[in-house]
Amino acid sequence: MGWYNPNSIKRIQAWKAAKEIEQGLNDLEKWNDECKQILLNNFKKFADKKETEKDLMIKLEDFMTFVTIPPVQLDPNGIIPKFDHILNIRDTRFEEEVKALAPMADDTQQNNMENLLEAAMAVDYVYRLVKHFLILGKKTKSMILLLQLSMQMGIIMAMAKSYYRAAKAFSEGSPIGDALGPMVAGSFIREIVKDGTVEPKEVEKDTIVQEVAFEDRTIYVIRAKGPGGTVGKPGKAIRKIIEEQGDAISRIIMIDAGLKLSSDKTGSLAVGVGAAIGGVGVEKFYIEESSTHEKIPIDALICKQSLEDAITTMKRAITLSVPKIVEKIKMIIRNKTDKGSKIIVAGIGNTIGIGT
Repeated sequence: MGWYNPNSIKRIQAWKAAKEIEQGLNDLEKWNDECKQILLNNFKKFADKKETEKDLMIKLEDFMTFVTIPPVQLDPNGIIPKFDHILNIRDTRFEEEVKALAPMADDTQQNNMENLLEAAMAVDYVYRLVKHFLILGKKTKSMILLLQLSMQMGIIMAMAKSYYRAAKAFSEGSPIGDALGPMVAGSFIREIVKDGTVEPKEVEKDTIVQEVAFEDRTIYVIRAKGPGGTVGKPGKAIRKIIEEQGDAISRIIMIDAGLKLSSDKTGSLAVGVGAAIGGVGVEKFYIEESSTHEKIPIDALICKQSLEDAITTMKRAITLSVPKIVEKIKMIIRNKTDKGSKIIVAGIGNTIGIGT
């Protein structure tokens, strides 16, 4: 066994791990450059004509490292209003930046470019993070660090590729998988109101409610405004309707996209209870707080999707699930609510490419 040298084997393992990371990093760099080019091409269409391409790219790259610092959580009391405040400031900053860089764009186009900017920022962050740990692993000669990163490269690359493809979808203004909730809400209204349209009322920023009658019941359908890329403030909208109607609201039905397991079929439906909404938890808090106060049950209808399904152009399997979910909503209303009652139906998700 004289030939056996543990240190040599460790060095070979570290070298192999570094090569695997470098290979992935090359792909990440290519995707990052392509995303920046897509970003530049989209903003250039609506930028000030005096703005040079080089100056515009410098401004975009400067903003791509924008960070949102969460509030301190050592004392959890009052943490939700703090998060809400920070997120509102963040949203305002994004809006102001896009308006400054693309003053010729309308509201819908600006919303879509905000989404595109966030997707490009995600790819850029993953690229810089992987590069950082590769350099750090080599510099410190840390085999463990390189091996850990190498073993996770498959998951990291899959996530980065999803955001890379999302950038293409946002640049085209195509409906994405996460638009399932608003699409179901719109389909539900069109099936009920076949003669004419229902005037939408904006109850919160980028969030609308449409009041319709269904089998002697009043339905408040809530969703983001659209057709620009926004998720709105559905939590605050639901809270406002509950505050106005009180215990007259007998049920809340929420529809959203949810991450599937690898063995699950895309577009399959999961039925449950609770506030079906993602994010950091601010909007979910408002829904849970107001519904708990009035003891209103919440039904959740989840369309199963992968991360890539949710943030890229909507797949046919997801589109085909819409009529099934609409029928499920009708069944819940018929079986679990009385005539004369009032129900909230909330389609949660990004409305890019989805009008009223």
